[in-house]
Amino acid sequence: MASRYRKVNPSMGSLALVTTLVIITFVMIGFVTLSVITGNNFGVAGSSLNHPTPRRAINNSEIPIMGTPDPSAIIPFKSVALGFGLEYPKGWQKNEQNLQVIFAPSVSGLDLNHVQSGAIWFGIPADNTVDPLDLLVRTQMSLTPNSELLESGSMVIGGETWYSIKISYEDAQSDRTMVAIVAATTKNEVGYFLTAVSPSQEWDQFQPVFQTILESFHFTTEAVLRPTDATPPPTPTPTPTPVVHIVQSGETLSHIAGRYGVTIEALSIKNGIDDPRRLQTGARLVIPLKRN
Repeated sequence: MASRYRKVNPSMGSLALVTTLVIITFVMIGFVTLSVITGNNFGVAGSSLNHPTPRRAINNSEIPIMGTPDPSAIIPFKSVALGFGLEYPKGWQKNEQNLQVIFAPSVSGLDLNHVQSGAIWFGIPADNTVDPLDLLVRTQMSLTPNSELLESGSMVIGGETWYSIKISYEDAQSDRTMVAIVAATTKNEVGYFLTAVSPSQEWDQFQPVFQTILESFHFTTEAVLRPTDATPPPTPTPTPTPVVHIVQSGETLSHIAGRYGVTIEALSIKNGIDDPRRLQTGARLVIPLKRN
């Protein structure tokens, strides 16, 4: 019985396989070429890694350097009279009053009788107190007679040790709880004090600013201003220059008195004239003018 199947020629099978592979290869090349032309990834995994999306170049000047203060945001202060200097934030207000200087973010903060917001001030005591502990107590009492002590100790400011306390108190005018740091030291036999205060709700906001100001504080030279200079002595009243009249020929005492608006009696007494009729030409008469 003859076989029902023809025997396949091996060479024909190999040719068919090669043809199939060639077709598949051309199809893949066409597929890749089309994806490049159209820009379509066609879901190919890893394409974003091979061709990442371009990013804008970063300018180093755009990266803020943390911890480096901006010189344009601070203002230097130096007082030869008080013997110290510091730096305070741009936009804050400053007021120098006799033996102290006050810094605050608003004009209202410069009123030490009613501090509505944060403020910090430095000064020399008018009573010439030098002992730091005594000065600390006096400064705290001048701020408020009733307070609660939160902390006490010392701090180094401007290369000197300052005795310090942190207190809280009720401001009667604003009916707000205030927090304050009071400190005192001595330098060149001169007492120095500082006070930093703000409402308790705003203390966390002001404390870093106060700290920056204190870190910039430095003594410069020996203070020129002393407590005795706070209230200068009254200017002495200058001695008035007398008005002198030289008697001319034919002038009488009555005529001279009427010219200057004084009485004959006052003119006679001032110049020791007993007899007005004996007035001599060329005599020097001091006119008794009234001064304001």
